[in-house]
Amino acid sequence: MNLMENLRLEISQKNIYQNTIFFSLVLAPIGFAAGPVIMEILIFAANLSFAFLIAKKKINFYFNKKIFFFLILYLTIILISSILSNTPITSLKSGVLSFRFVFFILAGIYLLNNFKSACKYLFFAYFFIILFIIIDAYAQFFLGKDFFLIEPIDKTRITGVFGDEKKLGSFLIRLIPVLLGLSTILFKNKTTLIFSLIILFVLPVLILTRERITLVFILITLIYMTVYSWNTIALNIKSYILLLCLMVSIPVIFYNFKIAKFNERVTDTIIQIKGGEENGKLKFWSIQHQVFAQTAIEIFKKRKLFGSGIKSYRYACKEVKIDYKNNCSTHPHNIFFQILSETGLTGVALYLFFLFLVTKELFLFLFYKSKRNSSIFFLLSFFFYFNPIFPSGQFFNNWLMGIGTFPLIFYFYCKINRRFNIVG
Repeated sequence: MNLMENLRLEISQKNIYQNTIFFSLVLAPIGFAAGPVIMEILIFAANLSFAFLIAKKKINFYFNKKIFFFLILYLTIILISSILSNTPITSLKSGVLSFRFVFFILAGIYLLNNFKSACKYLFFAYFFIILFIIIDAYAQFFLGKDFFLIEPIDKTRITGVFGDEKKLGSFLIRLIPVLLGLSTILFKNKTTLIFSLIILFVLPVLILTRERITLVFILITLIYMTVYSWNTIALNIKSYILLLCLMVSIPVIFYNFKIAKFNERVTDTIIQIKGGEENGKLKFWSIQHQVFAQTAIEIFKKRKLFGSGIKSYRYACKEVKIDYKNNCSTHPHNIFFQILSETGLTGVALYLFFLFLVTKELFLFLFYKSKRNSSIFFLLSFFFYFNPIFPSGQFFNNWLMGIGTFPLIFYFYCKINRRFNIVG
């Protein structure tokens, strides 16, 4: 019996609510690529179906007491911070509605635990969706238009199916670790070289998106993949060294041949970190990023306990007077400083607690063999969204929070089962 026949049989054995959650997960990458509207429809459908299952007592709805406590604490902080904000409606809307992603995670975990071979179906679905988007990006670069006749923003930057939105690199770097994690669950170490080839294939696309942080994230992913599969790599060390040399050669070729002005991008990045050609002092990524951070700190000083409110930075920054004129934006372009300014000490304390748990597991993975399992790749993808170091988008942005928390479905699924060979 082939994969499609198995899938048809399993679907016929499930009720409409379970199948709705399943197809919402299958189509999730398409939702992230198509835009927030499609993403929200899929999440709403999954959450509504999960709610019906709970209401009809088709499942036992169980919360770990610690998780339940922190969710209530998170909601309390958001409510107080939003009510005290100068823009309470905006803050409450963004803060409270973020709970739909928590519910989506729970729905996804339930589905994986109750749908035989779900990980296998999701792996193949995600593989072909991501492969199509990568090929579509190459088409846009070489042909001037992608398969949907979307032209690049300019000759030095491609966006693929995302059109005017600069999300292609962010999309790929968050879903490739998910794909890698699913492959290690299904096939263990057999896909190491294959995924090295995939990274080799996607690296030029990431360079062409001009999203600089994605290059750092793909390097981190490669490091974790190497550590996880070291025993397999050691048996094919020559092939792996060859692949690494090819990977290194790609940015070198882009730089030396000035493809997509990659050399200028590198030079500009170095200048920004140094604080400009004349300044010469190291900055927090750039003068502009440092100014946003300084503004966030000044906002925090005015309301230290609960901050200025969710998504209020764009308004609160106008009240801050510093030497640099352009200190306002929709957010401070860094998650830590956004949470600090918008939720104060209470919010940042909770954030730092969860950050400690995440980084602890990532650290232990690198240095303790007993801690190495498939769940790390899903946690790594989440860390790319949650990290306090690199420049980032709006933390409470619907699309970013959706794709950023999506990997937690698979992470908690793995942690709950504690066995990574259960999926055939």
